[in-house]
Formats: sequence, structure tokens, C-alpha cells
Amino acid sequence: MLRGKIIFVNRVFWPSEAATAQLLTDLALALGARGWDVHVIASGTTPAAGVPPEITIHRTGAEPAGRVGRYSHFLLAARRQLAALVSPGDIVVLKTDPPLLAVAATRLARARGAHVVQWIQDIYPEVVWRHLGIWAAPLLWPLQLARNAAWRASDACVVLSDDMLAAVRAAGVPRERSLISNNWAPRELETPATAAQIATVRAEWQVGDGFVVAYSGNFGRVHEMDTLLATALQLRDEPSIHFVLSGSGARWPEVADFVARHALTNVRLLPPQPRARLAATLAAADAHFVTLRPGFERCVFPSKLAGIFAAGRTVIFVGAPDSQCATLARHAGRAFAPGDAAEIARTIRDWRADPGEIARLHSAARAEFTGGFAFGTRLAEWERLLGSLVGRA
Repeated sequence: MLRGKIIFVNRVFWPSEAATAQLLTDLALALGARGWDVHVIASGTTPAAGVPPEITIHRTGAEPAGRVGRYSHFLLAARRQLAALVSPGDIVVLKTDPPLLAVAATRLARARGAHVVQWIQDIYPEVVWRHLGIWAAPLLWPLQLARNAAWRASDACVVLSDDMLAAVRAAGVPRERSLISNNWAPRELETPATAAQIATVRAEWQVGDGFVVAYSGNFGRVHEMDTLLATALQLRDEPSIHFVLSGSGARWPEVADFVARHALTNVRLLPPQPRARLAATLAAADAHFVTLRPGFERCVFPSKLAGIFAAGRTVIFVGAPDSQCATLARHAGRAFAPGDAAEIARTIRDWRADPGEIARLHSAARAEFTGGFAFGTRLAEWERLLGSLVGRA
């Protein structure tokens, strides 16, 4: 017997390995396997083979070139798909790719008698005007008002941190409909990498038994990369300390240019690592950078923190010292203000010289994962939320 019908809407989904696609795939498949009637509206076309049998996927077709074209195409096509699919009593879960999906779909879903849950991964348009400056706020104010109205019209808004919760509450969403549910670590990280797998990766990186500091994932505009690069520059003459940076994003060319200009032979640049290798590549490092430009903590939360905890590795956070991410980082590492490269370099030297302290921090990181970032915990939270909406008028 089906437990209820859920319609997820997000631009990216399986087989994409984008972060929001991975999270949605994990949750949708698990709910489908547990008896929910799960539908996903996503862009693109479904591959001919390997379609997950637990769910039904509704594709909006091939996307045009350009970000504006992709977003516009998806918003219009997703509305048509949703209008044809939604029925009274259904639960519609809207993610935030593309931005302002809530504005495009909430009223339609509510008019059809459906429940609406906002699964908020990042908060727009605030991200935009923090990039452009406060002068852009009046231009984006109408979009913010429409977005706030969509949030308030929803049954629940699920965010990733205390900082993001404050933004949702400031928009007028009642506390009882504002929920925190951290993103979980990729499922492949639930089982730690073996010593042999770690050794293989470290051999590929040619780091020997040196101390490895890594950054893995998105090099986005919200990430504070200058302090990381300055730290690598300060440690360039330390042959036993290595930096491995892997990923892609808007700031990747800037990072690559800095490494080339300064001839940083202690830095290795790698493309994004496939999800199947993530357990080994994360565990092959001794410590990982997590960065966030101050002022953006109410808009986004660096979900890579969950993967680092799952891999059982030390955290070096660079960002606002009073943010929730900084607080969590201190449980298994240290938090630093932007520009504090000298202190970070001293800390890395101290860790390299104290294997016992690093082992303690690694254990603390894995404990953080099992205590709050495991998928089973988050799945139970989502089922409680969705179950509370089934049958509600």
C-alpha cells in the first residue's frame, strides 16, 4: 500500500553528480523503496538503461545553451509537468535549482490542493546582491517579496543550518513551519575507505608519507579561496606538506592562475573526483579546507563538511567565526577568519608534528558524522515531516 504521493522538483537529478542531484536521488530512491509514490520532475532526458524502478521520473527535455535559457526553459516546462501531475493531497517538494523555483511553482501546487515543502539549499536573490553590493537590493526586492510569500504559503521550509533558519524566520515563516535538516554525507562514505584504497590514492598524488591538505568540490563565488592560496604560498618550502585541490567552478581559473604564477610545486590541481572514489580521495588527505565568504552564511551552507566528517578527517574552516559552520568545524579542527594564513600555516605545521592530535581529530570527525550527518537520521526526519502532511486538509 502506497503511503502517499510525493512530487520532487529540481533541475538536476540522477544520473547527474551535481550536489543537489545526489541528495535528491538518495532521498527519492529511499522513500520509493519504503512505500511512497515518488515522482521527480527534472531537466534533460532519461537514459535508456538503468532507470531506478522505485520512482517515476518526468523529464522536461533537453536544455538550451546559457544559464538564463536553461533556467527559463526548466521553470516553464516544470510548471506544465506539475500542472498535469499534481492532485489534491499530494506533497510537492521544491528544491532551489533553479533559483526562485518557489516563486514559479508554489501557487500552482497550492491551487491544486497540494501540500508544499520548500527544501532550501541556497537563498536567492540575497546571494546575488551580496555579490553585486547593496545597491542591487532595490532591483531584486520584488523577487524577494514574491519568494517570501511563497515560503509563507508553504507547509514547511527545510533549511540546512541555524544561520539559514534565521533568514527564513526573518521572511515571516512561523517557527513551527521552519525546520533544520542538515544535508547528509554521500552514501558511499558510510563505509570508510580501506587502508589499501587510501594508499592507492596517495600514491597517485605522489605525496609519500607527507601531510596532505585538501580542498574538494565547488570553487564557487561564495567560497573564500584567497586564504587557502596564501597558506599554500607560505608553506611552499615545506617538502613534507602537500596541497591537493580538486573540483571545478567559477573560481577554478583564478585558483589555477595563482598556482601557475607563483610556481607552487606543493599544490596539485585535479578535476572533480567521481562519487565512486570519494571515500578514498577524501580519506587520503589529513585535513580539508572548508571556506565561506563572511556574509553568505545566511544564504548557503557548505555541505562538503558532511563528507569530510564521514571520511573522518580534520577540518580547516575559513569564514565568519560566529557561523554555525565555524562551530561545527571546531568539533574536529579549527576555524579561522579570512586572511589568517599565517596562523593556519602554523596550525598545519603543529598537526604535522603531532600525529596523536591528528588521530584524535579524525576520530572526532567520524563521531560528528555518525551523530548528525548520517543518511538514516535525515531520512527519518523527512519521513516524519512527510507523514505529518499525509491526510491533512
